[in-house]
Amino acid sequence: MTWEYIAPSGATTQTPSTGRDGGGDRGGAGGRGQQSGRRGRGGRGRGYGGGRGGQEGAMAPAAATGDTSGTPSTSSGDRRPARGSCLKCQSTDHQVRECPRCTPEEATRLLRELRERREARRSESVRKLNIVDTSKRLKSDDRGSVAAAIDGIAVTALMLDTGADTSLVARGVLEALTQMGKVLRVNPVAGITLSPVGKEKIMTRIVTFDEVVLTTSAGPLMLRNLSFYVEEDNGSMEVIVGRPIMRLLGYSTDKLLVEARKVRPDWELGVAQSDNLEPGAAPAATPGMRRLYAEPPMLPDEEDSVERHETRTATPTMHPTNLTEVIQYLEKKVEIASEMGLTLDGQARLTTILHVRADSFRVDFGNDPPVRVAPMQVHLKAGAEPVRAQPRRYSPTDREFLDRHTRALLDHGLVYKNHRSRWASAPRIVRKKEQDSDPTADPRMTIDTRSVNEKTEPMPWPMPVLDVVIGELEGARFFFVLDWFRGYWQLPLHPDSQELYSFVTHRGIYTPTRVPMGVTDAVAYCQGVVEEIFGDLLGHCMLAWLDDNIITEEALLDVLDQVLARCEQYGLKLHAKKCTFFSTKVKWCGRIISADGVTHCPERVQGLVEMQRPRTAGELQQFVCAANWMRQSLPEYSRISAALYEALDRVAQVVGSRKKNQLSKVRLEDVNWGDAEVASFEAVRTALLKMVPLAHPNPTMDVCLYTDASQDFWGAAVTQLPAGEAQRPLAEQDHRPLAFLSGRFVGAASRWSTIKKEAYAIVEATRRLEYLLLRPRGFRLYTDHRNLVYIFNPYATDGTMARYQADKLQRWALSLMSFQYIIDHVPGDVNVWGDLLSRWGAGQVREDEHEATRVARLAVVERVSPLEDPEFVWPSETEIKAVQDAAREAAQDLEGAQQTGERELMVMPSGQVWIPADAEDLRQRLCVIAHTGASGHRGAQTTQRALESVFYWKTLAVDVAAFVGECLHCMATASGRISRPFGETLVATKPNEILHFDYLSMVEGDGGVKYVLVLKDGMSGYVELVACLQATADTACQALIDWFKRFGVVHQWVSDQGAHFRNQIVERLQRALGAQHHFVTAYTPWANGTVEVVNREVLKCMKALLSERRLAIRDWPALLPVVQAALNSMPADRLGGKSPLTAFTALPGGTQLTSILHPAILRRPLSTGLHRRSKNIWTVSAWLWTDSTRRW
Repeated sequence: MTWEYIAPSGATTQTPSTGRDGGGDRGGAGGRGQQSGRRGRGGRGRGYGGGRGGQEGAMAPAAATGDTSGTPSTSSGDRRPARGSCLKCQSTDHQVRECPRCTPEEATRLLRELRERREARRSESVRKLNIVDTSKRLKSDDRGSVAAAIDGIAVTALMLDTGADTSLVARGVLEALTQMGKVLRVNPVAGITLSPVGKEKIMTRIVTFDEVVLTTSAGPLMLRNLSFYVEEDNGSMEVIVGRPIMRLLGYSTDKLLVEARKVRPDWELGVAQSDNLEPGAAPAATPGMRRLYAEPPMLPDEEDSVERHETRTATPTMHPTNLTEVIQYLEKKVEIASEMGLTLDGQARLTTILHVRADSFRVDFGNDPPVRVAPMQVHLKAGAEPVRAQPRRYSPTDREFLDRHTRALLDHGLVYKNHRSRWASAPRIVRKKEQDSDPTADPRMTIDTRSVNEKTEPMPWPMPVLDVVIGELEGARFFFVLDWFRGYWQLPLHPDSQELYSFVTHRGIYTPTRVPMGVTDAVAYCQGVVEEIFGDLLGHCMLAWLDDNIITEEALLDVLDQVLARCEQYGLKLHAKKCTFFSTKVKWCGRIISADGVTHCPERVQGLVEMQRPRTAGELQQFVCAANWMRQSLPEYSRISAALYEALDRVAQVVGSRKKNQLSKVRLEDVNWGDAEVASFEAVRTALLKMVPLAHPNPTMDVCLYTDASQDFWGAAVTQLPAGEAQRPLAEQDHRPLAFLSGRFVGAASRWSTIKKEAYAIVEATRRLEYLLLRPRGFRLYTDHRNLVYIFNPYATDGTMARYQADKLQRWALSLMSFQYIIDHVPGDVNVWGDLLSRWGAGQVREDEHEATRVARLAVVERVSPLEDPEFVWPSETEIKAVQDAAREAAQDLEGAQQTGERELMVMPSGQVWIPADAEDLRQRLCVIAHTGASGHRGAQTTQRALESVFYWKTLAVDVAAFVGECLHCMATASGRISRPFGETLVATKPNEILHFDYLSMVEGDGGVKYVLVLKDGMSGYVELVACLQATADTACQALIDWFKRFGVVHQWVSDQGAHFRNQIVERLQRALGAQHHFVTAYTPWANGTVEVVNREVLKCMKALLSERRLAIRDWPALLPVVQAALNSMPADRLGGKSPLTAFTALPGGTQLTSILHPAILRRPLSTGLHRRSKNIWTVSAWLWTDSTRRW
């Protein structure tokens, strides 16, 4: 395509001038800018914005020949001002509007005159357009056009014309897009001439396309929002991209010539011009051209606006996604297709298709809009209330992944921060199988939307039966498999439903704009989207199961192009790494599919075969579920796996649930797991190794159904064999298996007669395998029970059994009325398929196996601390405030609680945070925090005191007593009371006045530690626990010195008379410090009762923590600091609610409960809410706080 200048007023067109004009950098292509003085086929020079290029370019032809009839003369005195100079004084320092010699009115007039002169020059010239006739082509591969697609539709020819001042599109392209349902952006314009010499104005519209894809050797080039004038009289599929776009894309005439000169400076073109012409073709610069004329479009009135409409709207840029990386993966897929047998022509075609459709593939998130379908909208059930989960605890690795993943979702607009969301669910981090081979691979984030799913109405949508779908693959020899990129994240979510699926992380709350994984309706919605996009292709040449698509067709690449065109039409992106474009064997939905038949993925089978024997019921359930997925390829599956299902039933009765997380808490050895179960497990693994591959159903073959039943099991096998072979002996028939079924008779069915069991096998097999048996040719039914031949034979006239005995069988026979079949009897010793399924290896069944096995209900203890359970939600101020607000709205009794200005919580007059009476779950979790973990499993009174120091509810004392009384760890570690000593004892009246110490014997722990030296302050009860290898005097002295150097010397010591305390070493230390050492009576440990109480609490806490955390006894030294902190931090009733730490050091104590509330809420008067049990104790406590100079 070329543009040709025609001089006005009868001027003739001559050879273009070879002179250069440097005045106007916007003079034209081959004339715009430095080439502005050149004319002819190189382009029409135009100096926009007052430059000389336009004027001198227009004058060049006449000047070159001396013909000035239509050209005004110019001289040095009448030379026009340089571009950008002032129109008044010709100064280049300022513009006319800033000229000091020019008034504003005169400046406006000068600009208007300049604009009128330009418009006059433009109206004097017309352009000549030559459009290629595609009927005759050069033999050369490069014909000046490129393969292209506009909004997903391929165009016949796209010419890149550096001589065209505008871009044109044929009317046929618009009509084709309209037929595809595309909505085009078309705007009317003033009539533009594009016609033969009659100059009929036929260009009256301008259209803007969303995407124009140009195919290059390095990959596709995307031009977005490119505008074209519509050539109304052209019904072809042709497009012309003009010079303005070419310049934006980097075209330069000089660069082209420089590259040619690098090849060689001297070119001989006399012969080469016609070497590649077709026979009989006339030589021409562009073959088959027809000449049309076009008027120039009107430019904007602004003085400096010189860009045309295409340059303002076109954005020739690659997609934000790295398409170079996508192309690399696609080219690798082409190489794989070549290795699989794709021909050279097929490889070239596949490469072209993938390059043109490359934008339909992704390897990473991009700024892509959602798929163009109606967004998913869910509806809440009546009365549903918002659910807001609390952030969960994640490992450092998972937190890092969450940060990286949510940042990517935010950057690409898939989620947005919404801290005011009323709904929030917690995300779950799921490990991917890719992480086994690639440690750098990321896991998958799903959202635990179970609480939300319970409050929404389910979306009905019929999911296809996978076995039925696979049955449609008969005759397919070649396949390609497409997998969606980040499947659900491409699907739009209705704005009204987005807040429902918000999720909360340690960084805040995020609301998705796309469908998240884990939503109940997501599966049905995704399948509905597949039906909408590929509906007419499904079942013919394409199968789809959610986001996995498989295509089977002889004309494979044609179908691939159709499917990718649908993807472009709807904006669906595919995963470049996971797609397969040509193969004779593919993996789809866990199956290996080929022309020979269907088998299961070897890695799945191998993983089950290599699986070690299960240790817990959860592992057993996982194995059984995986094997059950493959049961149609496992003959006799029900019989060989019966013992495993019985074991699962026993465990389910024990724990009262069939959920995996509950079953995982029970060890199989505790529920009568024995040799029978082990043998069943090994039999299933052996069957997996001998798995029978299934053939594709062939409508030209005969189908046979073999059934049989034994005392406890039934089985069925469906086979196909070539037509005519049914008359041959059974041993010589070529059976190809289609499906296997088996089951077990339980309950009343186990007491059926033999004939009923044989009939049930037939009825159940036809019901479940209807998709194979309901066929025009019918099927042959074989059974080894002769009575059934007459009962089920549709051609029989009467039966041989009494009616009262055959009622049930007749009802079952009615269910076969929709089938066309012939039933035959075969001897039992010949019924190979049925016997294989029901009797091989069955053995004799013992009567005692039918007796119900009674299993005592076990107390299942949590394997870890409840505080570390992933499902345990730590209470928060937000949750407490929400519970309080709900109670206030329900007009509950506030029990005197009032809202404070601090954190807006309801508190009692005593300063405790009020918990509503109906917040049962919250109260239970507060009890867990106050009693377990670092709280040390202290007694009911201590736990109650800890709760009362922060919270209040009416039944607190009763709830705590019930909770502590039912604590399994405390039950196992409970001990008796310490006897009160007779006679007088030493009583301290201030901290650090009396020091009690004693050795506590322990089981040998890690590092050989055997003892704990207990030191206790007599007044406050503050303790220190020192782990010791031996109970010696040196260890005791060192511990005493450590106490004295921190807290000061204690002048009154109390201990028993053990050799480690009553010796010269301790005595010398006592005299050196001026202290008194009181020894209690021998063999009366209760005489030193205050330290014996501590010993009992240490043992109780230690046992409870070891039990709670499931640690070995030898690990007790690691828990010693936890026990000491628990003893010192918990409020004591005898200290008026203060903790030993506070009473001894005047430092604020605290429990795990204090981490729930903001410190501002905890800053209350210390005397608030304390029970003054003893005046003396209160006096001592007050002394501690009012006269700190007398503490020690």
